[in-house]
Amino acid sequence: MRFFCALNRIEETIASLSLGVMVVLISMQVFSRYVLGSSLMWSEELSRYLLIWSVYIGCSFAAKEDRHLEVTFIRSFLGQTGKRIIISFSYVITIVFCGFCVVWGIDMLNFLIRTGQRTQSLGVGIFWVYLSLPVGMALMALRIFERLWVVGVKGQLPDTSFVDKKS
Repeated sequence: MRFFCALNRIEETIASLSLGVMVVLISMQVFSRYVLGSSLMWSEELSRYLLIWSVYIGCSFAAKEDRHLEVTFIRSFLGQTGKRIIISFSYVITIVFCGFCVVWGIDMLNFLIRTGQRTQSLGVGIFWVYLSLPVGMALMALRIFERLWVVGVKGQLPDTSFVDKKS
């Protein structure tokens, strides 16, 4: 439990800082370009990479909060046991997908490290950008395992009251 609390803080901090720094960088770029008449060559690239990191970390956070998009049409016709089976099955499929992304991401990282590719403006190893995929998907798989435990073992179904109200 303590591990997940620490993970929550780390995810929230990384995603929030990434988005905050991105907003500051884009504001600096706009000011520099339109007021000072010169642009910052590196700010757009860094903002793009921060957005990528915040999206992948945000995927894990969304999984923790059970806020990923999902189609609940079939589930609405099932009883409690059927819902648990369908939800658990979708979680298992998501974990498998995350696993493929982690494996593929690590292969891509190894390739990028071997070739020594660098970002255009910043000049840092491009593998730092691609590292977001296996890290984000591994964190998301961990969160989905947590959700699978809650639904599959404890039998607690996700709260869909916010969806049911809009129907």
